[in-house]
Amino acid sequence: MNEFLLVLGIASIAAFLTYLGAPAAERLDVPPRVVSAALQFAAGIMVALAGLSLLPPAVRGGSPLQVTAAFFCGGALFVLLEYFSSKKQAAAPGMGANAVSVGLFAGILVDMVIDGAMIGLGSTLTPATGLLVALSLGISAAPMAFVAIATAKRQGVSKERRRLLSFLFVLCVLAGAMLGFLMLRNRSLELRLILVALVSGFLITMVTQSIIPEANREGEPSLAGVLFTGGIALYALLSLALK
Repeated sequence: MNEFLLVLGIASIAAFLTYLGAPAAERLDVPPRVVSAALQFAAGIMVALAGLSLLPPAVRGGSPLQVTAAFFCGGALFVLLEYFSSKKQAAAPGMGANAVSVGLFAGILVDMVIDGAMIGLGSTLTPATGLLVALSLGISAAPMAFVAIATAKRQGVSKERRRLLSFLFVLCVLAGAMLGFLMLRNRSLELRLILVALVSGFLITMVTQSIIPEANREGEPSLAGVLFTGGIALYALLSLALK
């Protein structure tokens, strides 16, 4: 029980850092260019998470056929989610070009669950490792929370639903940490690698099909490519610092 509470406390640090992006977006009147830039930065972090931390161990240690199939299924899952949510919104009265991208928000929440799971798995090694992972992922996830709330404001989502979304940020990080610590640590390596490949496909497809198009909705901001690359570089730096 004490070990469980310790992991919960470590995950709470990451959840709090992640949440800080939400009130910042609520209180600041953020112009579209800033939201677009933050989306580019968050997209870089997500690509780096999948490309540097998730996919390499899956490719090295998993069955090529299973890993490839899982990666494809993860991407297809996001496409289906976005497709059916868009169809539902298009059929609703008053929905049009400014319809809320459910896939975008769902993808960000999934990314936060993954962050939490990584914290939980890191904590199974040593509490210090879990704490370092929590700090680095919390700092990198705060821009994603900022992006989600700022985008929701821009797309006309009600304040009550934005508050619910902010609460879900915290819940997803904590739930992911508990999932990683209690459920995944004793599972077979083969199953964990398959899940990692599936999540990687989901995240990369989300970036290409939802986040980048959303960032460019109002016209691509200047130096957007640098911000995307900056997100990748920051995640790479944090990953190297934890080794």
